[in-house]
Amino acid sequence: MADLTVRRLGTLFTTPVVLSSGPAGFGYELAEALDFRQIGAITTKTITLEPKTGNPQPRLVDCPSGALNSIGLENPGIAAFKRTVHPKIIELPLRRIVSLAASTYDDMSRLVAHIHALSGHDALELNLSCPNVGGQIPGADATEVEQFVRAAVAEATLPVLVKLPGDSGNLLRSCERALTAGAAGVTLINSVRGLRIDWSSGRPFLSREYGGLSGPAILPISLARVFEARRAFPEALIIGMGGVSDLGSALEMLMAGADFIGIGFGLMVDPQLPERLACALSGWLDQHDLSSVEDVIGIAHSGGFHVH
Repeated sequence: MADLTVRRLGTLFTTPVVLSSGPAGFGYELAEALDFRQIGAITTKTITLEPKTGNPQPRLVDCPSGALNSIGLENPGIAAFKRTVHPKIIELPLRRIVSLAASTYDDMSRLVAHIHALSGHDALELNLSCPNVGGQIPGADATEVEQFVRAAVAEATLPVLVKLPGDSGNLLRSCERALTAGAAGVTLINSVRGLRIDWSSGRPFLSREYGGLSGPAILPISLARVFEARRAFPEALIIGMGGVSDLGSALEMLMAGADFIGIGFGLMVDPQLPERLACALSGWLDQHDLSSVEDVIGIAHSGGFHVH
């Protein structure tokens, strides 16, 4: 049987399949639906210093090959996270990445310090790319990215990852500044900005008008961003996400250079998708006489498979 383990960040992950921040909640909500032993890691719902109620309803609109969401970072805040969520998360049999968001560098430092006081987590992910909150997206500005990373790294004892947008700013410049500032890797990409209009009323469906498009519709965009980031930064850790919904798209993401495959929208459609993807990936590797998933990661950058 092919080896699905991936060693990154000094840690062994059982598979390259990661539950993306948002749809997976805090993980324990899926305990009856998923065999967590088949999942490499969960990225928690994004946490902020204070509780956030999120955006008004409606928050989700159907789209061809995907959906627009406008959740708005709804979360219980760091104090409630420490008190009620953290004890449940650390019982889950998989690696844990905590997603954080803040509007200032000082607030990011404070958030990281709170997580530093806890144990049982494996990495931090700075959400600098949510399209569903007011103001400028920090991840679209390379200087902002660098400053947020420096603020986090100064307090962090865990590896820091940065979640960046795929449709705004200069992605490679933001990646470079993040890595230079001490980030261990990047998560590519967040949902892309989109709009749908209710033709019966003539108004946008979502209360904030624009939302984040996710699902198979954005797969070519996310693959392009992962591919160019891997080409530019061969040694960086990359979590690739955006449109992965079956074995084929999972393989494409790995071949483009992602060390891990993030599942978000697909989880909402089928809560067992991550587990099934891990099994299907193992079977595909066996079928093609490949001993490890490492034989696939980034293969598109080295001429593909060499047929004898």
